[in-house]
Amino acid sequence: MAKQNTKQIGQHPKQKPVSKMDTLHDTWTVMKPFIHFSVKALKLIAHALIFIVKHIPKPDEHKPSGKNDKVIKI
Repeated sequence: MAKQNTKQIGQHPKQKPVSKMDTLHDTWTVMKPFIHFSVKALKLIAHALIFIVKHIPKPDEHKPSGKNDKVIKI
């Protein structure tokens, strides 16, 4: 005679314990797009800051390069 598998109200089937590796894998798959976006955004900000700093005029560039440093008094 075949054994019947009946379910009773209020009983839950036993679940296998979740391993730490499964949790880390699920977390990585969820967070991966956000991490890639953050890395690209930080690269963009870094390149923008480097561009701005490179194009700031130096204070020595505005001095006249002539040999005439004499002051004329009238």
